[in-house]
Amino acid sequence: MINKKKELGRLLVATRDLEVDDLILTEAPLVLGPKQETEPICLGCYRRVSGKYRCSRCTWPLCGPKCEVSPDHQPECDVTKAAGVTISIDDTDGGPHHLYEVITALRCLVFAGREPKRWRTCAERFNTRYLQQGAGWPQHRHNQELVVNVLRDRFRLHQYPGVDGSEAAIHTVLGLLQINQVPTKTSYSEVQALYPMASLASHSCMPNTKPVWKDGKLTLRASDPIKRGEAITFIYTDILWGTRARRDHLRQTRLLTCSCQRCADPTELNTYFSALLCRRCGNNVLPTSPLDDYDPWTCESCSSQISVEEVLRTNLALGAAVEVALAKPSIPSLEALQQEWTPRVHTNHYHLHAVKHSLLQLYGRSKEKASDQEKDAAHWIEIAKKEKSCKEFLTVCSRLDPSTAQTIPFVGLTFYEYHKTILQSAQKHFAQNKLTTQQLKKRMLLSKALLKKAMEIFKHEEEDTPEGQLYVTCEQEVIRIGKWMLAVGLV
Repeated sequence: MINKKKELGRLLVATRDLEVDDLILTEAPLVLGPKQETEPICLGCYRRVSGKYRCSRCTWPLCGPKCEVSPDHQPECDVTKAAGVTISIDDTDGGPHHLYEVITALRCLVFAGREPKRWRTCAERFNTRYLQQGAGWPQHRHNQELVVNVLRDRFRLHQYPGVDGSEAAIHTVLGLLQINQVPTKTSYSEVQALYPMASLASHSCMPNTKPVWKDGKLTLRASDPIKRGEAITFIYTDILWGTRARRDHLRQTRLLTCSCQRCADPTELNTYFSALLCRRCGNNVLPTSPLDDYDPWTCESCSSQISVEEVLRTNLALGAAVEVALAKPSIPSLEALQQEWTPRVHTNHYHLHAVKHSLLQLYGRSKEKASDQEKDAAHWIEIAKKEKSCKEFLTVCSRLDPSTAQTIPFVGLTFYEYHKTILQSAQKHFAQNKLTTQQLKKRMLLSKALLKKAMEIFKHEEEDTPEGQLYVTCEQEVIRIGKWMLAVGLV
């Protein structure tokens, strides 16, 4: 059911009590397309492109002939051909390309011209409370230069039959997209889409739904029990960012201010995901009033305070250091970064959380396929660190995203890496007669259970994606462990 609240605009609410996994809705998008800032991708299937293949009709980079006839690609294909434009995108490895900023807005305008009644019905339902932002607004100026002017001057959209390509119409569509688009995970990348109903799901950093994109449709299921009359919520920012980073991102991208339970909790659900450490006593420093951007932060123990400006400087400096370290990750460099910053921020700090995820993949990798005789003491120290890192990473994620709906690639991979530590340690200790047969069996079953947990998380992923390939690897590993257990008489 659609409801309306003054501070939120229109929103979806449950018409009955919902239990976990109950179906909320399944629907195809009204319009689907690349995010406004995106790297060169195929406009038919949204996988990264090399630039070697071009559409024979319009010259946009595609992955192959099949995507030339993709329904998604037809609007820009028709408009580009009609305008006589040749698309020139030479650097497909250089990050986002500005030409992709026009695609989804163009698709919306073409759809509105071809199906005016359906577009009008949905557009009138969408939230429009911030569409009147003036020309002085930074995003308005950006849109004018890189979308409006490009669509009118280069693609001549205002001359295309049946399409309203006026400046006002383009700005309106861009505003509707900014406030109502739903981040949509296709098989190969994340895109944006407008949905007749799902676009009305309101935001929460603790969303009560889990989305699955399959066969061209979005399915929303309840990830938590939802009472009749409660809002259906989605997350429109990164669940693995700290509170200030999430709230700033939401203000900039969707013009909303979040006051959900997690944002209002100084500890972020007891994860201390943004906490700093006190210079005086070493205890946690937390926001005094998490929803007030200007209030100082206070030490839990000695009550000393630091300004919000210092908090921001610390987070920016740590974020920059992490970005550099993760560009060329290695165990020595990442551990050095941890050692430098753990006296200043909580070990669960969201920037160090990203470092931990990289480390848990690197630990034990160099001698993973070596024989037991070749695995030296240093290897087993890394395996112990790997197990500790996996446990810590999963503990934090389980509090922030209990359903794993928003952290699929991170949590699924961590369960896979975790199984390696259990498996290798169990086999080593059994060979040294430090485990009984029953103890070995218990640990091997635990290793298989971790693999099956990863498979459960990845079960909806396409086979030719990294997550889908890891699902197959897990499946093969479960079989391999079963055969090993049979060979040594455990089953």
